[in-house]
Amino acid sequence: MLGHGYLNALKKAKSTVYGPGREKVGTLGNIFMDVRTGDADFVSVHLGLFGSEEALVSLNGAVFTDGHLQVRYPKDVIKHAPNIDPAADLGDEAKSMLDEYYAAMDPDNGS
Repeated sequence: MLGHGYLNALKKAKSTVYGPGREKVGTLGNIFMDVRTGDADFVSVHLGLFGSEEALVSLNGAVFTDGHLQVRYPKDVIKHAPNIDPAADLGDEAKSMLDEYYAAMDPDNGS
């Protein structure tokens, strides 16, 4: 997970989000922090031609490099994530659904 040191850079960058192999996924939206640890654990990503779709993606294994965020999940996995309102607070139930989904889709698990 990305800590406080990356938050300002992520916010300022309005960066492109890439998946594995530098596949362009979309544009960075909101950043969601774990209230217990203070670390960023999810971000929303604007998808589609005009960014009209928005989905949440786990920052587990994500890296911030060259002004861009690279996540470990491909665009099709992110597009099919549980539909959570990216404008709302990320509650425990929604976070749990996302954690379970991304754990099942983890590339290291062979899914």
